[in-house]
Amino acid sequence: MPRRSSADQPRTAPAVRIAYAVGRLDRALRRQLAALTATAGLTVAQYTVLSVLHARGRLSNAALAQRALVSPQAMNEIIQALVERELVERSAAPGHRRIVHLALTARGAALLGQCDREVRRLERGLGAAFSRRERAALGRMLRHMTEWLEAHQGSRTRAAVALTSEPSRTTLRAS
Repeated sequence: MPRRSSADQPRTAPAVRIAYAVGRLDRALRRQLAALTATAGLTVAQYTVLSVLHARGRLSNAALAQRALVSPQAMNEIIQALVERELVERSAAPGHRRIVHLALTARGAALLGQCDREVRRLERGLGAAFSRRERAALGRMLRHMTEWLEAHQGSRTRAAVALTSEPSRTTLRAS
């Protein structure tokens, strides 16, 4: 029987690269969200702003920019478009003449509700293959990874993942 070359040998599956897997998911999800929000005449960034204002109430431009992961300058452009469509309103912050708070209008809330129904349908599809417990664990893991990245933003340390003995909990540490 002829001997197999190393090129013919079955390969073991490579370990999942978290950054690659999450990045790929992010790109696919953004495409889907863009298509869903476009039907309402919104960009994903505008939808995010409406969602944050609904969840948090009145916020400043700077706070919104931080929550939406965009620069304050980019947030100005997003807000301007939403104000022009009467989806968001500006008002002076109590006791601070220079700070402007932004809030969702009734029209903005209605449009957000329309988009949210479609986004919830998408999220149900994403989570359909998982049990409630697995979805909760996934949410915790994603939150932990996000918190770790935010805490180490700009850090030049290499990331090391340390799995604790609890299978439902992942901790990240810098090495």
